[in-house]
Amino acid sequence: MNLLEKLKPEYLKKLEILKEQYPTSSEKIELSLQYNRSVFGLTISEASSICMFFDIEVTLTNILNIFNE
Repeated sequence: MNLLEKLKPEYLKKLEILKEQYPTSSEKIELSLQYNRSVFGLTISEASSICMFFDIEVTLTNILNIFNE
């Protein structure tokens, strides 16, 4: 199961909404989520972009909290 499939429903919904406003950024984030099975596989740049996109502070705890276990 990849990170996109593990994304909590509220963040999945936010991703869909933001696709209209930021199609290029949302596509890059979606690809990062599709190609990684673990948060620990994300690069620092990818994790930072995801947090910025979802308007959350860049911390490991925040990144872990956007996914279902």
